Amino acid sequence: MTDNSAALARARRAFLWLGIALPLVLTAVAVGVQVAALPSLPDPVAIHWNAAGEADGFAPPWVVPLFSAGFGILLTALLGVFALLGTREGEWGPTMRFLGTMTPAVVGAILVLTTWATLAQRGLVTGEAAPGVLPALLAGGVAGVVLGVLAWFLQPAVTVSGGTVAVADDGHVPTFAPGERVVWMRSVTMSRLGMVILLGLGILLLGGAVFDALAGGSAWPILLSVALVVGLAITATGLFRVRVDDSGVRVISYLGVPRFHVPLTEIAAVRAILVNPLADFGGWGVRTALDGRTGVVLRRGEALEIAKRSGRVFVVTVDDAATAAAAIEGLRAREEAKK
Repeated sequence: MTDNSAALARARRAFLWLGIALPLVLTAVAVGVQVAALPSLPDPVAIHWNAAGEADGFAPPWVVPLFSAGFGILLTALLGVFALLGTREGEWGPTMRFLGTMTPAVVGAILVLTTWATLAQRGLVTGEAAPGVLPALLAGGVAGVVLGVLAWFLQPAVTVSGGTVAVADDGHVPTFAPGERVVWMRSVTMSRLGMVILLGLGILLLGGAVFDALAGGSAWPILLSVALVVGLAITATGLFRVRVDDSGVRVISYLGVPRFHVPLTEIAAVRAILVNPLADFGGWGVRTALDGRTGVVLRRGEALEIAKRSGRVFVVTVDDAATAAAAIEGLRAREEAKK
């Protein structure tokens, strides 16, 4: 790339319009249409359908625009606004393009589904007479696919950072004597922004479960279970210990799980890099990036990147990653000297 700043500006501008402005406009239009239709809707209105496509959950008509507004705004904030804030120091990558695609696609699909199913009930005496939801599902699916495809191709393919060297490397590899004990340890906690976004997702799921339960729907146990899983994941991945010794690299949650171990014999190369959770991995926690890298990504900044002999790459964000990388290289050199 010849001009990172210009390319980054184009990518951020496209993300702003497609990943934030577009879903908010879609939300405003959907809510406006739904509010305009309120006088002609039955009370209560059908808001949930079973697997056979029959209405089995009902609520006052005003619940529909309230849900649409809350869903569209909150999801856009979680996937769009927070993502853009997380790249304010200039990082960008394919994950940001993916988030800029998913936000309008998901918001558009749900809002078209909700609006279509609601408008189909105009003039009915009761929501129990609501027609099947299949046409609304098809319309929402088509809308989501079309919006997603357009958003993906209207965003430029830009990568800025995404794994640049964190600090200057003088190439020095420490020498460790045979039998000398070498241990490097650090702890890493999840950043405040990551915690806020994950908690927001949990609250969104929990709110959906409560809404579905109040409407007499059958999906609330699933939503509640997912919300509990998200809460458990936050607890399990909020704090990790990183240890380097002659057995390799261990990354272990303070709860004991999840845990990762890369034996010294499996390491092909190691380096300290800079990582942006949203731009490079699409979020915080135990992640898999679009480029195939996996690892524990809890905050922005230095990270230890380990290339395995299998070709896979493991990343863990941790302070003083350059020292850890040097220690690993020294241990690898000592093992090679034994052969």
